[in-house]
Amino acid sequence: MVIHQEFRDVKRPNLGIAAWAVPSIVRHGTPEQQERFLPGTFTREITWCQLFSEPGAGSDLASLSTRAVRVEGGWSLNGQKIWTSLAQWAQWAICLARTDPGAPKHEGITYFLVDMSSPGVTVRPLKEINGDEIFNEVFLDDVFVPDDLVIGQVNGGWRVARDTLSHERVALGDSWGPGSGHTDMVALIDTLGGPGALRPSALEEAGRRWASGQAISALGLRVTLSQLTGGDSGTASSVRKLLGMRHSQAVSEFCWSIAPDSPYWNRMILATRAFTIGGGTTEVQLNIIAERALGLPRDP
Repeated sequence: MVIHQEFRDVKRPNLGIAAWAVPSIVRHGTPEQQERFLPGTFTREITWCQLFSEPGAGSDLASLSTRAVRVEGGWSLNGQKIWTSLAQWAQWAICLARTDPGAPKHEGITYFLVDMSSPGVTVRPLKEINGDEIFNEVFLDDVFVPDDLVIGQVNGGWRVARDTLSHERVALGDSWGPGSGHTDMVALIDTLGGPGALRPSALEEAGRRWASGQAISALGLRVTLSQLTGGDSGTASSVRKLLGMRHSQAVSEFCWSIAPDSPYWNRMILATRAFTIGGGTTEVQLNIIAERALGLPRDP
């Protein structure tokens, strides 16, 4: 946190998916796995993607059907993943696959590291509403993964996955992409002539967006302090993700309203539509908050 604050005015490389994969490798990986993957990740030599979601297992991730079958020296993976960001550029992936189909759905899953150059890995980009191709379909056909690329325990991958998802929600709640934060809004206002150039209603709206951005940042600090003292970010990460996504959309909509001719903000208002789905849908976050934080009855 100290390093993050000291470098707040310096533009640094965005680790992307690695920002939530690395903590899981640190917490659950072996020293050999950490030595093999962490230095290259921090120097941007290794780009990561996340092979979690499937066509039939998005929000209900534990229903995944990708299979991993024991073979000599490791595992053979077969299945399809979808909405995989950066898969066409990633060298490595974190991947969930079912290793015990007879176990309860949360207990028969294992967490793998997959070399994206392995035989049997096929990546097909998906074109989005703004014309970009960030998400992908990924097909795994008899992809071999050696035993030393299992993170945590065989059939114990759900615990590792929950750790990864927690960090993902914190990261996405902060800002999933460029141009969707309250500081970007202020930079735009400056280019338009400063606060005095805005009509009173727009200036009031900008103040609301700034205040909500500050509140979300404070919530992020609370999550981080909890983790530093050995706590679980738990429901707080879901709250931050939920609020952060709404905030990103609101900022983009506001910036587009005061700069409707900007190609950049035209693209951002389209790009942020996906924010309430990626990284766990709004409905899933609301369920987590209701059940785990408020103690309401579980969703049937």
